Formats: sequence, C-alpha cells, structure tokens
Amino acid sequence: MATESELANQTVPINKIPKNSVDSVIRVLVIRRGSITPYKNSRHEGTYRTIILVDEEGIKIQATLFNKQIETWKDFLKPNKSYYIAKGRYDRVNPNYSSVHKEVELAFTDNTVITETDHEVSTQKFSDGFLSLDAADNLPNGSILDLICVLVSVNPIIQNATSKRREIVVTNELMEPTIVTLWGDFAENDGAFLDKLKDDKPILGLCDVRVSIYKGRFGISTIPVSSVLINPIFQKAIDLRACREIIEANNKDITVAPTKAMRRAIEVPLDHILDGLLPESQDSMYKFKATIVDILNKDEPWYFSCKTCRKKVRVIEEAATCANCNIDNVEYAMRSLIAEEIHQLEDQAPVILEEEVRSVRKYRKRAKKTTNAAAQINQKKPKVAKD
Repeated sequence: MATESELANQTVPINKIPKNSVDSVIRVLVIRRGSITPYKNSRHEGTYRTIILVDEEGIKIQATLFNKQIETWKDFLKPNKSYYIAKGRYDRVNPNYSSVHKEVELAFTDNTVITETDHEVSTQKFSDGFLSLDAADNLPNGSILDLICVLVSVNPIIQNATSKRREIVVTNELMEPTIVTLWGDFAENDGAFLDKLKDDKPILGLCDVRVSIYKGRFGISTIPVSSVLINPIFQKAIDLRACREIIEANNKDITVAPTKAMRRAIEVPLDHILDGLLPESQDSMYKFKATIVDILNKDEPWYFSCKTCRKKVRVIEEAATCANCNIDNVEYAMRSLIAEEIHQLEDQAPVILEEEVRSVRKYRKRAKKTTNAAAQINQKKPKVAKD
C-alpha cells in the first residue's frame, strides 16, 4: 500500500483525470454523504448511497456506492473529512441522470483504496464559487448554482403518496428573504435537522441547487445531487456570519424583513385597486399604504388547520378531516385569520390577513368577488401577495 507521501505526489485535479482512468489518485473533501436508498429496476435491486466530493480546485464529483460497497466503506467518506482515493474508475456521466460534474463520475471497484488524511483540502476556490442571493436573482430560470445564505425559518414537511417537500426561508446580508424548497430526502432528513437549528440562524451552503421562478417570483429548489452544508468553514461563509452578527448587534430581526416581492411591488393608491384600474396579470405585484381602522372578526379570529398543509379542516368529535391532503384524522392546530378594515383618504376596504401576515386577500369595495390585483400591507412581518 502506498504511503501518504506517495499518494500526495500522485494526486491530480479532478478535471485532469483521463476518462475511463483506473490509476488516478485524487485528494478530496466529502461535502455530502446521502442516505441509504433502495432501488429496483428490470435487472437489479438493492440499495445505494450517493457521495459528493470536492477537490482544491473547487471541482465537484459524485460517487455512488451500491449494496456491499456501502458496508465496506461505512467507516470512511464521512462529511467534512478529507481523503485520498486511488484506483477508482472514472466513467462518463449518464445523461439521463443529474450529476455535479458535466463529464465524469467516480465508481468504486474491488481494488479501490480510500485513505483518510489530516492534510485537509483547501476550500478557498470552492468558496469562491458560491453566489449570494442578490447575484443568484440575476440568473435565468433553471440555472444550477452554489448558494451561500442564512437560515431564517423552517416550515413543516408536506408529503403525499408520490412526493415530499419542505419550504425553508433564507436571507442574506441585505436581509432579503427567499424561499428554498427542499425535495425528497432533503425535506425529510436535512429539513428536520435544520428545524432543530433554526433558532441559531446558521449559515447554509447550498450546492447544486436550481433557480425556480414561478409567476415571476424568484425561488430556489434542491435537485437529487444537491448538498446542504451547515455552518461551513470557508471564507464566504465566515464573511456572511460576520454580517449576520452585526445585524443582530444592531437589534435588527432578520425574520421580519420585507420580501423581494414587497420591495419590487409597484406602490399604487388603494382606489386604483378597488376600481380595477390596474392590469389583471398574475405576474403583476402591487402594494399600498393604508391605516387599519378596525378589526372585523376580533371575536372569532381562529380556525382549525391541518398541521401538514395548513389548510382549513373539518373537525367532528375531535377527529379532523383534511380535504387538501385527502386524509382522515389528521393532526390539526388553531390558526388565526384576521379581517381588518383599512382606510386611505376617502377609500375603505376589508383586507384579510392570514396568520403571521403571510399573505393578504383583497376584495373589491361592495363586491364579493376578488380582484386579480394583489395587495400588500407593510407591517411588522413580510407578506406575500396572493392573486
């Protein structure tokens, strides 16, 4: 077996490994060790685990362990550890599957050698590849990127027979809240872990995530080969942590900053909304300033909601049925829905504020049907407009 010094002399960057090579040596940092997942196809069935690695050039490559390989390497390839990997096989990427590298991926053979090293992989170039939220906002829909951000809040997981997802809210040094949707195992495993840490507002490095723009709203989603790094130790994460600490020292609450939708919404007079003078486009966002003059349902502001989807449920003898989840006897909780009378000059209108002022539904004056123009009120907490 080669010594560590010999392995160091043989090491080459991932991007310089010849395709189909079996003799190359790489020194890499493990940034993700996926959960063990069952699979079944027409030829095989078993389990697999995805490993994501990065070298000193900031280049990522993925490896997949199958069946007995998972047991063989169970004490190796741990997150945040550095390793030499020799005698791996470098195959061409299958275009039918997601990959962190455009051309090659690593496969393990019976001859593969993995050696842990205290010679840690430098993360300087890896750090340089991370974008902030404001830079990511300029990318086109579907772009894949590495994102650095601060965790603000974690919502409950939503799942059905075919999918699992969980929304988290992140922000940056400009205090711009953005929704990140975690899918599949990320929703269940990483999301549950983040939920325990949310009060600490950790720094997150989200690798290989996708820009998702829906109805003009910017968001981020995970894909199967994404990685979630919590409080990573590299320069951009350290800088963002310092910014977060300055914000907290100034007694600013990053959880109540206005959303990007609020900042970008066009400010208009209330009567323009009430009289239907604005374009009825789903992508149009409007806001107005007004004074709250009364709370219309102050005596009964509560309703029962599903803990999974937060939709209203029907409760009979303490058993709740959720029509949205199509499940009987779901867990439920009390939530508030506040109807307020607002006033702006000569115009008045009822506005319904959902719990935590997450959204606002606005009605035409003296009419039951809603307008297509969305309205927002800038109070203590961010609001997302609803068409």
